[in-house]
Amino acid sequence: MVSLEDDKHCDLVRRIRAFQRRDERRRLQWAYFCDTNGSGVRDPARHPEAFLLQFLEVFQAGELPEDFQKRSDEAALVLTLERPNEGMPEDAAVAERLKSSVALLPIAEESKHAPRGWSALHAALIANDSASAATLIEAGDAVLLNQKSSAGHTPLMLLAMGRCQESLIWRLLERSGSASVAARSEQRFSAADHASEEESRRLPETAERLRALEAAAIRRTADCRCPVCGDLLSRRPRLAFFWERADRAEEENPLLRQFFSDCRHQSLMQPRFHQINDTKRIRKEISESMSVLLALEQEVPDFGRGWHVVDLCCGRSVTAALVALRYPGVTISAVDRLEPRFLPHFAEAEDGGGVQYVQLDVLGATFISDLEKLLDQADRPTALLGMHLCGNLSLRAIEAFNGLRAVRTVVLSPCCLPAKAEKSTPQHLFATRDQDEQYLLWARHLEATLRSTASASHVTSAAIRDILSPKNIVICATKQEG
Repeated sequence: MVSLEDDKHCDLVRRIRAFQRRDERRRLQWAYFCDTNGSGVRDPARHPEAFLLQFLEVFQAGELPEDFQKRSDEAALVLTLERPNEGMPEDAAVAERLKSSVALLPIAEESKHAPRGWSALHAALIANDSASAATLIEAGDAVLLNQKSSAGHTPLMLLAMGRCQESLIWRLLERSGSASVAARSEQRFSAADHASEEESRRLPETAERLRALEAAAIRRTADCRCPVCGDLLSRRPRLAFFWERADRAEEENPLLRQFFSDCRHQSLMQPRFHQINDTKRIRKEISESMSVLLALEQEVPDFGRGWHVVDLCCGRSVTAALVALRYPGVTISAVDRLEPRFLPHFAEAEDGGGVQYVQLDVLGATFISDLEKLLDQADRPTALLGMHLCGNLSLRAIEAFNGLRAVRTVVLSPCCLPAKAEKSTPQHLFATRDQDEQYLLWARHLEATLRSTASASHVTSAAIRDILSPKNIVICATKQEG
């Protein structure tokens, strides 16, 4: 006879299992993903690790079509992953272990509204709940054990950071967690990188072993990875999708149409530009960069060979890359405070020469003097480009334009306003609560600041409707000759 307590426990087990499978949604997504391998994803038979990781990236980004459930019924190919036993556990010891997951059930219910990729295993690890983490590792499938959080952290990374018992690292690897041993987070750190940090309190031997496993995984999947940094490459990057759409005359945005019609931009499809061609917002970023370059061409008709361009707060350096491809012979300095690991591999690119990355803090005390040294080295007339400079970064660009003789032109598109509490912030910007009106007032203030500088002879400002952002005002200024 089954007691009420046993019945409750069986219900608990069912709920835990249901959560791990996300009510079969993840399986249906997996089936659809496998079925689409002819249109972009890796061959699962040849590259099972890379195939799994690519699925996780797509699942994380929420990019599977809405009709995937219907289409998954027709899936011809489904990769078999290690999954928990379909039956209910009868062993009392197993049942006892699963009771430790009771505390995770509220998290499981809330996870429907949590960031994509968040799971009960992530929650247990962050809470340093070793017992629950161990249970979920034993019951989880390969997708759960390698899944990334919104910050790009896999369970292996969280363990390497010092979460829970160190021994769980090796059990996770045994239970299919090794597929993500070479994965990198949004900050581009691997599990071995995290284990090497002093604050992780992991044994040096652990970091060394994870590093060896990472290197072995990269070697096994070398033909799926960037030859420079070892990042896993998409077989069909996002830029390729938009390019094919433009080839079918389905691109409506004029800035994007102009970009895709120029064969010089084809080089961005090279693997060394994967930081650009597979970025999540590539279409928006191209519209922004194209608007800045077209404004520069209009402001300086003779722009070309012999000039120096500084891409301020360059981010992924989309603007710098486009300048290099469109204007051979132009010297380009991409400036940001980001670590170089976030940037494309310009030095190794066939058509990306002329770009150097300079790590500077634009708001730092020595920025103007550091920039002056950079301009002296270039010994060319310089154009400052600043796409979506936030707050006082726009004022810093104007300060450099006004104070450095080598800077002949500045093209900037302001983004968010400076903080209201800062003494230097014009308070009239906040006379209205309408954010669009605030942005317009901020752009007018920047334009007026440029007009008030003694060196500026020509200042223009315009809202470019084709920029795929509500922050679409582009301001240009050119100095007097002589």
